[in-house]
Amino acid sequence: MTKRIVVIGGGITGLSAAHRLIELQKEKNLDIEVLLIEKSKKLGGPITTIKEGDFLIELGPDMFFTKKPWALELSKRLDLENELIETNESKRGTYVLRNKELIAVPEGFLMLAPSKIIPFLKTPLFSWAGKLRMMLDLFISKKGSTDESLASFVRRRFGNEALERMAQPMIGGIYTADPEKLSLKATMPQFVEMEQKYGSVIKGMLHNKRKINQANKNAPAPCSPPFCAAILGNLQILPVPTAIPSALNIKPRREENLCLSGLSDCCVINFRIIIQF
Repeated sequence: MTKRIVVIGGGITGLSAAHRLIELQKEKNLDIEVLLIEKSKKLGGPITTIKEGDFLIELGPDMFFTKKPWALELSKRLDLENELIETNESKRGTYVLRNKELIAVPEGFLMLAPSKIIPFLKTPLFSWAGKLRMMLDLFISKKGSTDESLASFVRRRFGNEALERMAQPMIGGIYTADPEKLSLKATMPQFVEMEQKYGSVIKGMLHNKRKINQANKNAPAPCSPPFCAAILGNLQILPVPTAIPSALNIKPRREENLCLSGLSDCCVINFRIIIQF
């Protein structure tokens, strides 16, 4: 008997799930039918690329972490490995827009906290009151290992200014999500580990920095993939509307007022894009 699987949402998560289901169907000869439904007019969720003149602008995330291997593996399975590009070493750097001015993120500042104190103290990105509040991380007691939102963690350890001026724009550029709703353990578990092990994120980062410097003195740096990567041309090619549907040899069809009994108390749900695999 054919089993029908419905995937709700045509963002990168839903498309990847549908893609994996079809892979498993072919690998294991499964008798399944997959239906993906998306409410908006396009697939890909917040991943959107536009072109203005000679510039490509990512309206959502602009790259992915290679240390979390899943996006990299998906790119390979979609035959996009040769399209991957890493960050330009000569142009590497991150800027935050503050009072209509682009301010460079201080050297050694990794997402939430500094690993180099002098550049952190010199940056105009934070007020002196904000810097002193962030340094209190060195003295604040650690919390239990229960999960919390990323925003809650930053506010608790570094203060609200650190959240608004650094963590929120940095996290938004990676996850395109509200840090109030992001799980800390799911997105940045390394900071939980630092707090639990060293009692302070800054202490943990300084310790890791010394450890890396010592290792570099004793041995040549191993060849490793870039920390971040993107798709040549634009990131929108990764989820759709090209790569995954092309890999599955399917075309979306549009349908309105689809009735899916059992999924909602209201029988009629409006979906603009329906993909039948």
